[in-house]
Amino acid sequence: MKLRLFRRKPPSRITFDEDGGSTASTWGAGFGWLHDVSSAAWIGPRLHPFGQDIGSVIPGGFGAYARLFHPVEVDGSRRERWSDVAARTGRIVHPEMQFHMIAAPRGQTRSVDYNRRNQPRMGTLHLGHRRILVDHLRKATTTPDRCWFAMWEGFGGLNDGGVRERVQLPSRNYLLYSGTIDRALETPMDPFPFDQSPNLWWPEDRAWFVATEIDFDSTFVGGDDGLIAELVSDARLEALPITLSAKADSAADRVNSALNARQKDGPVVDPTTGPE
Repeated sequence: MKLRLFRRKPPSRITFDEDGGSTASTWGAGFGWLHDVSSAAWIGPRLHPFGQDIGSVIPGGFGAYARLFHPVEVDGSRRERWSDVAARTGRIVHPEMQFHMIAAPRGQTRSVDYNRRNQPRMGTLHLGHRRILVDHLRKATTTPDRCWFAMWEGFGGLNDGGVRERVQLPSRNYLLYSGTIDRALETPMDPFPFDQSPNLWWPEDRAWFVATEIDFDSTFVGGDDGLIAELVSDARLEALPITLSAKADSAADRVNSALNARQKDGPVVDPTTGPE
C-alpha cells in the first residue's frame, strides 16, 4: 500500500552508522532531488513485465547477477544469515529460497522462532552491507564519482522538496538524485534516525546496477562475471548467483515447499548437491 508523503521543510542530509545512529553533519538545502530524470530513461525498456521474475526489478543486459540476502534481524540485538537459519530448520539453501519457507522447520509451514520482528528487513539493504558493497562496486566502474540513485516516492516521511518529476517504472515511481558512489550510504528520511538505502543505483558508465525492491527482503546486483564472483565469495555478505528468469515472490521457493509434501515420485533433489 502506498504511504502518504508528508510535506515538511527540506530534510537534512544525514549519514548513519551501522546501527542507524546519526554520525555526520547536516545539509540544510535538502537532499538534491533532480528535476531532470532522463538519466534513468534506459531502465524501463530493459525490465521484464512487473511481477514476472527478477528481471522485473533489475534491468537486463549485464553479464551476471547476484542475490544479496538481507541479514535476519533477531530481537533488535543480533543478525543471522539465512544459511544458518536453514541449517537449523533442515531447509535447502538455493537462489530462490524464501525466508518464510526456511524459517519453518522441515515439514512445517509456520515458524515459532521467527515472527514479524525477527525477520530480514524489507526494501532496504543494511548499512554495513552497503559499505562492503560500495567497496566492491567502486573498483568495478570508471565513474565512481558520477552515480545515480532512485528512491521510491511512497516512503512515509520522505520530503520531495516540491520536485514533481519522477522516474516512472511499472508500478513504481522514484525520486532521482546523483553524486559519488558514497551517497549510497546516506538517507533522505525525515524524521530520523531511520536508515533507508536507495532502491535503485548505478554509475554513469552503467557498469553495474543495484536494485532493492520495496517488497523484497533481498537486493539484486547486475554486473560482469568478475564482480558477481567477488560478491558471492565475500564471506561478509550472503549472496548467491541468480538469473533474470528466477522468481522472488512468496511462492518462489518450490524446493523447500516440496519438503513439506509427500514425495510420491522419489526424493527431493537439492539443486546444489543432488538427491538426498
